[in-house]
Amino acid sequence: TVVVLFAAALMGFGFVKNQFFPPSTRPQFLIEIQFREGIHILETERKVAKIEALLKNTDGVTTVASAIGDGHPRFLLTYDVPIDTGAHYAAILVSVSDYKVIDRIYQPLQQELETLFPDGTINVKKFNVGPGNGGKIQLRINGPNPVELRRMADRVKAIIAEDHDAKAVRHEWGAKVKTIQPVLAEDRARRAGIDRRMAAMAFQANYTGLPVGVYREGTELIPIYVRAPAGERRTVEEMSAIPLISPVSGDKIPALQIIDELRTGFEDARLSRYNRRSMIKVHADARKGLPSDLLARVKPQIEQALGVDTQAYSGRRVAPAQYSAGTIPIRADDMIPLKEKPGYFIAWSGEAEDSAESTAQLGASIPIFFGLMILTVIFLFNAFRQPLIIWLTVPLSIIGVTVGLLLLHQPFGFMALLGVMSLAGMLIKNAIVLVDQIEMEIRAGKPRLQAVVD
Repeated sequence: TVVVLFAAALMGFGFVKNQFFPPSTRPQFLIEIQFREGIHILETERKVAKIEALLKNTDGVTTVASAIGDGHPRFLLTYDVPIDTGAHYAAILVSVSDYKVIDRIYQPLQQELETLFPDGTINVKKFNVGPGNGGKIQLRINGPNPVELRRMADRVKAIIAEDHDAKAVRHEWGAKVKTIQPVLAEDRARRAGIDRRMAAMAFQANYTGLPVGVYREGTELIPIYVRAPAGERRTVEEMSAIPLISPVSGDKIPALQIIDELRTGFEDARLSRYNRRSMIKVHADARKGLPSDLLARVKPQIEQALGVDTQAYSGRRVAPAQYSAGTIPIRADDMIPLKEKPGYFIAWSGEAEDSAESTAQLGASIPIFFGLMILTVIFLFNAFRQPLIIWLTVPLSIIGVTVGLLLLHQPFGFMALLGVMSLAGMLIKNAIVLVDQIEMEIRAGKPRLQAVVD
């Protein structure tokens, strides 16, 4: 009978699991991939197809959903699409049969994908629990010169990449992309009546396309573009044969007649700003350990390598031998000046900044609400001894909190702080009931020690 009941319970659990937790809602993790800048989206699609085939053959993986060129629609509050998306970016959402599968496969999967695609930035990661998007470790570098910002960001990347526990080290600007710049022959162009704007529109119409109308399909408006056939825009050399209409003669002339040369150059794929100042942001994640441990190792190295001016920031000079991760605390929306570089600042962002900002906002209101709780307990007992006894039980919760965080290898962050506050409220409620019952038994004539024991 016991065996039959146990088997029936297992079958019932499987039925409930399949009915209420279909494959699309089972535990999931995310793979973010950034291939080389400037790659065609079709090539990205081909590489993602190889990753999908690898995932489908992985034991425990049930479904795979890929988004190429952009992220998935925001289906979770802590999921956010990075700003440096494009044809080189892909996000793969992987569903597994059981949450234990994630811990078993995501580390080997990270190493295997890094081996298959050495030119890409691979980041196999779990979903966040709490604030934060992008890399767990982030550094903002502000300054007026984009060349100097990129140089400092590359130096930061090199320092982080040397750490054995770092992965997915990148910055938001990406690698520079190759560009072709037609050099206009001003004298010949003026004789033909063609200016820079007309030449630019001709090149845009040939390669990118110009909007000429809108097609309405139901409630959706689809723009219509006109551009040259694929055979006429396949190579750079065909740029010299693009026809332009001369306003002077009304004839079509090839672009070769008004162009001196096609100059090859490199430019930033994207630029970003923070508080209206040029900014480049470096991202990184921890491979196995805690992000806070990785940050503690690389933070002093980066700050000293970039030349943080501790005298201007905190009013005291720190010797290199005494410099540590806690020399400069992490604050929200901070600006840390650099030595001999006026106008250049750095600031730590990511999970540490989000946690510091949330903790600071929460810390401003904690004294008010704890004061109200203390007054409420005093009003309940109309005395001071019983509330003092009740509140002395709260610090004892740190014992269990410390053991739990150490066993599960979790940091004491913002979410842990919320948990401690909730736990304190439960302890106070429990202590109120106990003290009140002890008082009732003492008033009933029971000895104090016996009342406490009972």
